[in-house]
Amino acid sequence: MADPSKEVEEDRSSKDVKQERMDDSSEKEAKAVPSKYELQQNTQRKSHIFHFLIKNDKCAVTCDTSMTVLEALMRSNIFKDIKKKNTKKDIVIQRPKGAVPRAAVKTDFPCCLIEKDEILKIQFINNDGDASTEQKTIVHDFYKPETLVTFYIRTTGGDKIKLLMKNKDLRLNVDDVCVYAFKEEDCITALKRDGRFIDDIFKKDCALREMDSETIYEMSNTVEYFDQKHFQIIVRSDNNQPDSLEEVFSDDSIEMEEASAADVKENVQPNQHSINTEQEETKQKKNTMKSNNASTNSPKIIPDSEEILAILRAQFKDLLETLKQRENLKNKSDTLKFFRAEYDKSVQSFSEVKKVKQLMRLSDSVCQIRVEGSPRGTGFLLFDRFILTNAHVIGEFDPFTRKLSKTFTAVFGYEDLDAKEAKYVPVKEHVAAYYHGKINMDRYLDFALLELKDVDEIADCPGLLSRYTHAPPPNRGGICIVGHPGEGVKKMDPCFIIGKEHLQEAAHKHISENVNFIHVMTQQSLAEKWETHDNQFMYNSCFFHGSSGSPVFDENCYLVGVHTGGYAYKGENCKTRSIMEYSYSMQPVLESIIAQAKKSGRADILKLLSEYKTLNPSLKDDDVDMEEAPQNQEDEHE
Repeated sequence: MADPSKEVEEDRSSKDVKQERMDDSSEKEAKAVPSKYELQQNTQRKSHIFHFLIKNDKCAVTCDTSMTVLEALMRSNIFKDIKKKNTKKDIVIQRPKGAVPRAAVKTDFPCCLIEKDEILKIQFINNDGDASTEQKTIVHDFYKPETLVTFYIRTTGGDKIKLLMKNKDLRLNVDDVCVYAFKEEDCITALKRDGRFIDDIFKKDCALREMDSETIYEMSNTVEYFDQKHFQIIVRSDNNQPDSLEEVFSDDSIEMEEASAADVKENVQPNQHSINTEQEETKQKKNTMKSNNASTNSPKIIPDSEEILAILRAQFKDLLETLKQRENLKNKSDTLKFFRAEYDKSVQSFSEVKKVKQLMRLSDSVCQIRVEGSPRGTGFLLFDRFILTNAHVIGEFDPFTRKLSKTFTAVFGYEDLDAKEAKYVPVKEHVAAYYHGKINMDRYLDFALLELKDVDEIADCPGLLSRYTHAPPPNRGGICIVGHPGEGVKKMDPCFIIGKEHLQEAAHKHISENVNFIHVMTQQSLAEKWETHDNQFMYNSCFFHGSSGSPVFDENCYLVGVHTGGYAYKGENCKTRSIMEYSYSMQPVLESIIAQAKKSGRADILKLLSEYKTLNPSLKDDDVDMEEAPQNQEDEHE
């Protein structure tokens, strides 16, 4: 699969304006080398100036509105010299203006929200090791005033949660902090990205109480209407956020079996202390006996499960409220029934034995595309002797003769590393059909149709075109991708489509949760790469490099698209991650193949395609009866 992160790295080449490397690590975090998209936007950015007060010295700094406060400050040698002397301390930046004067902003606070000639007070405080007030910034062009809001929170909470700041010295030095957020975000996401608040506020049942009106806002609310409001965090109840739906909607008539509940606690929360009662001791004895008699296939504790559980807990309440509004669920009973029904649907999507067998059968037609013996991508037998993959998988070739510059091989049945059962089928040296780019304002294509030299070895493999019916691209529901991710053996990945109306929400959520790693992309580059088309659908998959060209099946095992790419970046330990992935639907691909076959005189392709009754009226009888070229394209050039 194509790696957009590599494209971004290539953009930051000698063609771009070279920037002077900064000396200390904080400055490297604060400022990334601009991409060509940033440079193109420089003419649209506005020059900006503000002042800062440090050790009684008033200094001015000039920047542009796309920067963060720290990036602007690092332009000042005076600031840099003082910061070097305080490398082990945290920076506190206080604004004199705003609805709450002297509130402290983060170092990644957008300059576009700083008023002209505003004087920021800079000081350094001890870092107690719990957390730093500094944090890597999100992409610069995200910072546009019309998309942002700012609100204020007291550094001390209500009666049951006094200490809110990870750095206790921050609470001693300032009374309020200023938080910025994107309008469509919920409060929890904004506070988590801010990074200065303790984790307990996300685990407990907390809320925001407005200082002026005493109005209470749930933290699951979006921040769109929080702009310039002043809050204090309070605890509504002593109960922690619920772990599951059963805890939220449980009635006296709905009980979990003791053994099952004990297993959940044992495996998901291994460090949780038990309640010291006779009843609990009895449960523990039963669980101990059960554990001793368990088979070797009993569930194991998942590494890092506590961290995953904490993330799920924090997201649960907001997702629940969104669901209630979207599905118009009135009470607990309705919501529980809905979840049970949806759970049944998702489980049944690809777990029915019949569907699993069908997918296994269809997966026989999926192959690994190799170039000069090296894995390059994935393809699949579309019909007869023709396989389909992505155009970017085969790379460049002679546009006039359509002759491939390298030797390609389709490897079927590569399901084990020893590859004893794999079947190596050579590909003819001329491309049968190809398109990479826009076909109009609404559609984009990235496909290559290749012809196999010998199909005797794969005679039993079904052409996946038999599993296609003419339909628009799906916008919701489950899908299953079959391919060779990571240039490895064949794998499957069931996942769910992200509706087009939820794309921005899903993207911002992923970015806010992975802000430490997504620091080389800009909003402009994302906008260009995220240009969606009518024949495109999105999802979250674990298929990255090597999986381009994989077939995508819907919940009924019908072919709906070709897995093509994703908006990738380097995550933790330099592993490739992706904000989301996408496929292009089949119908425009088939229409282009038919059009090219007509133009090149490939009556053999048209005749084969005429056997499929689901292609659409684009293939007519007179097209099939056309006079075939005297020689096929392969023979013509040999």
